[in-house]
Amino acid sequence: MRAGELIGAAIAAVCAFTSAPGVSATDPAIEWQEPCAFEAAKDVAPDRVKCGVLTVPLDWSGNGTAAARLPVAVIRALSDTPQPDPVVFLSGGPGGAPTTSAHSFNLFAAHAFGKDRDIVLFTQRGAQSTEPELRCDPLRGIRLSIVADDMTMAERDAKISSAARACLASLAAKGIPLHAFSAKQNAHDMRALRQALGVRQWNLLGVSYGTYMALEAVRLDPEGVRTLILDSVVSPESDLFMSEASGNFERGISRIVEACAASEPCSGHFPDLTASLDAVVAALAKAPPTVMLTGKDGKADVRVVVNDHDFLSLIHWMLYSPQALPLVPMLIDATASGDLGPLTTLMNSVYPAPAAVGDSAAGAFFAIVCADQYRPSRGRDLGKGRFGLFAITSFMQDVCADPARGYGRMQSAEPVRVQTPTLILSGRFDPMTPDVYAEEIAGTLPNSQLVRFGNWGHSVLSGYRECQTDLAAAFLSKPEIHLLSSSCDAEKLSPEFRVQLSD
Repeated sequence: MRAGELIGAAIAAVCAFTSAPGVSATDPAIEWQEPCAFEAAKDVAPDRVKCGVLTVPLDWSGNGTAAARLPVAVIRALSDTPQPDPVVFLSGGPGGAPTTSAHSFNLFAAHAFGKDRDIVLFTQRGAQSTEPELRCDPLRGIRLSIVADDMTMAERDAKISSAARACLASLAAKGIPLHAFSAKQNAHDMRALRQALGVRQWNLLGVSYGTYMALEAVRLDPEGVRTLILDSVVSPESDLFMSEASGNFERGISRIVEACAASEPCSGHFPDLTASLDAVVAALAKAPPTVMLTGKDGKADVRVVVNDHDFLSLIHWMLYSPQALPLVPMLIDATASGDLGPLTTLMNSVYPAPAAVGDSAAGAFFAIVCADQYRPSRGRDLGKGRFGLFAITSFMQDVCADPARGYGRMQSAEPVRVQTPTLILSGRFDPMTPDVYAEEIAGTLPNSQLVRFGNWGHSVLSGYRECQTDLAAAFLSKPEIHLLSSSCDAEKLSPEFRVQLSD
């Protein structure tokens, strides 16, 4: 999900299964479409994009003969003599589907990476537009009530968990092997895609959960990967969707408070942001106000009750956005003083605003997270956080613990140890994949370099700004050259905090 689109994916989907012809593990193939039939690619010049469908075994462990069909797009390089090693974009989620995103096509068609390299958009198994597509109607039906109603965290989590369990049960009842949806299975798909494209080596660009898939791909196929670019790293040893989620969010928001205190303009306008934050969270828990938000396609207004965890969720998603992140201190201060204008505007603008949520296959998110991350032995770190157990994914433990699904039987993933040149990018305020994960990965990859961005949250490269884009492009060109963060003073950067919404 863009990566960051966890709550939306958790509460929006439809269940359907389309069977595909049987295929053996030895004959993955791509059916090319000329011209490209993907609606999302309509704004890209036809001679720049090639689209098709990759057919692979549904279960790479060899159980059964069913197949999975995965959309693939190749955005051709601008150069007439491109380099032989393309860049493969692995989006997050899990369950991301860049081949359904016009935004992805348009950005990568104009991206610096595409000057002399083809760019491959890979859609994960189970995601939107794949076969089988893990969709579930009940999740879509409860999405609006989760956002709009005044529920406690426990009530919210119980409602999502119940619908998610029903989703996975309905998919299993259709004969879909849920264990076949994981980062390891996606890694097999990627190796099959590389071979089907006739590419000897390529460069993997993973963002958020896409980094987990990239690490599994290089573990499986080290000779096929020239370089890794890991943006907002998910460590295979992490538990970011469950026991570590609360602490990761608190780290991000605490760093915003600290950065404001260290900034004279910010601290001058908001001298005691900690007290303001505590006050507004307590006030919203006691007497949550109602605001009117814009509905889908600008139609009917949506009445939303904003309680304490709704407010914290908004801050979580603001930490994803380079435009919204500098507004967090102003939002806290205004809401604490009773001014709901900024709160309403930002809830209308920042994901998951009712008007902004698109389509998704939420079942893929649940299935992959449970397969890759759920380990009952990890337990939960209860009640130690500043905001209790608040996390946008606090329902996941209960979803994955459903005994009918049998998750948690696999051992935890071992660290990936390869010599592949690797660039690791991390944002200081990331509330989901903090720099502690980046440090962990850097410690196991001897040919890696880590660059932290002091003014960023999640998904560093999503800003397409000169500093980070040029840094990554230089790495792609000459991965043997060590890139110091001082080349764009990344670690010294700090947010330009805004003191009013009009800024």
